[in-house]
Amino acid sequence: MDNTNMVFRQFALPVETFDYLKDYQRDYERKHKVRLNNNQLLVVMLAEHKVVNGESVEHGTNNKQ
Repeated sequence: MDNTNMVFRQFALPVETFDYLKDYQRDYERKHKVRLNNNQLLVVMLAEHKVVNGESVEHGTNNKQ
């Protein structure tokens, strides 16, 4: 993960959202044999979300026609 352009913020998540995040983290670790921290996991989840929605991962632009 590239650490050159990082933004540090503290924020709260609803318990249901946090539980989903942790379940996803555990599933990811089981499938890929890699333990991600919450920050890394959010990067992975948002990148997957962008791909599913046809957006450029680098720039957040929508590629749908």
